[in-house]
Amino acid sequence: MTKALDASQAPAPAATGAGALPRWLPGLGLVLVVALVARFIGRYTGIVPDVVIALAIGIAIRNIVKPAGIEAGTKFTLFYVLRTAIILLGAGLSIQAVIATGSSTLLLVVTLVIVSMLLGLALARLFRLKGTIGTLIGAGTAICGGSAILTVGPILGAAEEEIAYAITTIFAFNIVALLAYPAIGHALGMTQTAFGSWAGTAVNDTSVVVATGLVYGTTAGAVATIVKLTRTVLLVPLAVAVGLVNAARSGKGDASSSVVQRAVKATPWFILGFVAMAVLNSLGAFSPQVGAALKVIASFLIVMVLAGVGLNVDVRKMVRLGPRPMLVGFLLATIMAFCSYGLVGALGIH
Repeated sequence: MTKALDASQAPAPAATGAGALPRWLPGLGLVLVVALVARFIGRYTGIVPDVVIALAIGIAIRNIVKPAGIEAGTKFTLFYVLRTAIILLGAGLSIQAVIATGSSTLLLVVTLVIVSMLLGLALARLFRLKGTIGTLIGAGTAICGGSAILTVGPILGAAEEEIAYAITTIFAFNIVALLAYPAIGHALGMTQTAFGSWAGTAVNDTSVVVATGLVYGTTAGAVATIVKLTRTVLLVPLAVAVGLVNAARSGKGDASSSVVQRAVKATPWFILGFVAMAVLNSLGAFSPQVGAALKVIASFLIVMVLAGVGLNVDVRKMVRLGPRPMLVGFLLATIMAFCSYGLVGALGIH
């Protein structure tokens, strides 16, 4: 049976004798090495980002080399390193920039996030997907790709194979979007602002959103970035909502408790750290140099997390999930691309 990622339980402290190394150190060391290698290779792989490389290397090591004694370290990564990364990601968020996008863009983002989640759940049911993978793909498509999947996965108690599969699906579509969207935008005669709004809502991972926008033009890149940051803000209510629904379905919530009490129990509290960092950044607490350094650290920690996910994946179990989740992911992303394009035009964004 595949062990699920549980957001409510931290890895137990390692019981070590005097002078003994912590049990999590070998696994964490391997995660760090894989992340460093992936980041180095990522400099030369163009559209294939280092996070995908880290995931692939981790899966290869887990299933070919099959190292022993790394489980405590990978669990440490998937709990502590993940939460630290998400908190630091808030340092790259400017609330003023989000507000400056205007009410029409905010309406566009909120509408598409809601539609994406509901449509993802509907498609998962239609294609009879098992487990949590449909929700993971919906969250990744709705908000911010891998970061949203890594945030929601532990809340749902998702298996490592489901998380890895969902992330792979999201990144696969990202690569298609980076190659195809600029050409489509030019063929449709989209303005820089319209294309930036479209890319910011229809592409998932932040780095690919920025890259896709910049391929089209400098203004498109700036608009896409701001719109993507607006989507990122919605990670907080999405995570809380998923926690509440999951608690209700699993019976973990007390029926006699108030909505507020259930919300408190379901809230992933590290998200508050994400919000706090965003507020501090918006208030100018971080100098440009510090802000840039925090973003670099956060992005590298995410690479470590993907390495940890890969090192936990049994390919045989992943293969058993079949092609349907990938089909659902691409179908959902394609439908959302059409919805986004239609709303951009309907709201008069040009």
